[in-house]
Amino acid sequence: MEVTDEIYLDNSATTKLCQGAVDSLARVAGIYGNPSSLHKMGNDAQKLIDGAREDVCSALALMKGPLNAASDYRPVFTSCGTESNNLALFGVINAKSFKFLPRVITTDSEHPSILNALRALEKQKKAEIVLLSTKGGVIERSALLEAINERTVLVSIMHVNNETGAIYPVKELFTLAKERKPDIITHSDMTQSFLKLSSDGPYAKLGADLITVSAHKVHAPKGVAALAIREELIKRKRIVPIMQGGGQQGGFRSGTENVMGILAFGAACKEGLDCLRDGLENRFLYLRQIFVSSLDSEIKVNVPERFAPHIISLTMPKIKSQTVLSFLSENGIYVSSGSACSSNKPQRSYVLDAFGLTPTEADCTVRVSLCRYNTENEMIRAAKALNCAARTLIQFK
Repeated sequence: MEVTDEIYLDNSATTKLCQGAVDSLARVAGIYGNPSSLHKMGNDAQKLIDGAREDVCSALALMKGPLNAASDYRPVFTSCGTESNNLALFGVINAKSFKFLPRVITTDSEHPSILNALRALEKQKKAEIVLLSTKGGVIERSALLEAINERTVLVSIMHVNNETGAIYPVKELFTLAKERKPDIITHSDMTQSFLKLSSDGPYAKLGADLITVSAHKVHAPKGVAALAIREELIKRKRIVPIMQGGGQQGGFRSGTENVMGILAFGAACKEGLDCLRDGLENRFLYLRQIFVSSLDSEIKVNVPERFAPHIISLTMPKIKSQTVLSFLSENGIYVSSGSACSSNKPQRSYVLDAFGLTPTEADCTVRVSLCRYNTENEMIRAAKALNCAARTLIQFK
């Protein structure tokens, strides 16, 4: 195949900057005051950050305007989704001197920044971890209820899985958890659903006390993310910082704020909210249907019970995923073999194992992930390239 225009279909790993973010970066390039400084330049920078924080709240509520359903959350800006997840987990477990071993419930398909952080807490003998099965992209309600006991402190369940696209019913699960034990704290990594999925309603109404979102997944720069913390947790001192320093952001994240990145994040939230309200989720579904219907029957589409339309998991016919990635890359088409946090390591995806794929199937699975800039023609061309790979690379199985 001849390489023409490049096609980027690895948007669950990262996204290109949107125009709003680009314009924001250019506009604030000359604003270099430290937000903690008490003079005018510092105050100006702080006001801009406060505005960006409001933009994140509006996006969490899927509403425009300063007063919205997310007003009881305080977004704390961090450097990345990994830091936000760590702040949520370590911040809750370290907030109290428990007289018992606190139990944390999560799933076997969470991002490494959740599972590895919890393993560290377990190794430190600070927590007991219970993993819920996600086979077929489903979490059994009965399994969650059975896992909750008097020592359960925290439930952390992602909204959309970054490899399979499975949508987990976090609102229902968090409601069940709090009915069983009202003082349970709930956290959701919404990195893959934020400003991409609206069918479940406002993110701020899904029952999470803590919400992780990341800028570079929504067409803003890398190096910025947020943990939205419900104000009630702050008032009751049920979460503490994991970094010590100058006490910025109410003490929850010391360190001079990344003003330019935060403002670009806010701009991307405003632009992304407009796109979502204009039917972005239906657009993803349309592009997905075009793509899937163009694939040869030998290529298996792994479809969870409920799926986010912008993430498509494909198992090739006995062709290693790395071979497929190399073939597509040589032809200017970029997809992934799984999470970008671990896809450069020679190991099989534990997420695909948990989903129920065989070891051979998992080794032959690739992920296609969309953004609002992808076109119908790109989806057809990508499908044709995958069909070509399935026909020509089979000899190397």
